[in-house]
Amino acid sequence: MEFVDEQIAMIEREKRRQDREELLAAGRVDVDENVCRMSLEEALQGVREGSLLLPGNERFEFEVRYYFDDKIPAVVIRNFYTGVQEDKDVVFLVNHDQNISQVLTVSDKKMERQSIGKWKKQLETGMNAAGSYADITKEAVLENLDYLIYRTPTGKGWTYNLIFRIRTGSERIVGNYNCFEKDKDTYGLMLEALVHRLNELLAVPAEEKAKGE
Repeated sequence: MEFVDEQIAMIEREKRRQDREELLAAGRVDVDENVCRMSLEEALQGVREGSLLLPGNERFEFEVRYYFDDKIPAVVIRNFYTGVQEDKDVVFLVNHDQNISQVLTVSDKKMERQSIGKWKKQLETGMNAAGSYADITKEAVLENLDYLIYRTPTGKGWTYNLIFRIRTGSERIVGNYNCFEKDKDTYGLMLEALVHRLNELLAVPAEEKAKGE
């Protein structure tokens, strides 16, 4: 029975995806918001397949690049960035036109093993000490990484931030992906899907990662 339920859910997701693409292709801007809204699972499936059409009719394609000694399999957007820095301890990818960035860094020492609740409190305290503010809206513990989503004010408006810590390998790598909060249901959703895909790829054995280089 559980298998049947999963199949029905998959069919319903595919139907919503097809309806959304048809409406967007027809230039319908007055459609029901619930029809056009994409779920995280739908976005993740697009990332897995290497191509994602967002609400608004923007299409993105993806590739996997391996970084640092840990061979971190980061999913990046193909032919997209206006600024790129890829060093031995930091990766900075940004599109200045669409205000989307992906940052990965290697810390000097192994991260403290702590609950996500303690990490959340640490982030809030650190932001306050820096004279800023973090309104945390989501926390998640996945198989190979944890992440927090928070909004914070800037001079250009509120930003939507997704910070994660990788619990496998050296346990020294953290990431921060962000966009403007106004884009959280499109670019923000895509960034969250990229993190979920990273979590899946981290489960791939090291020898398989090496073959992908």
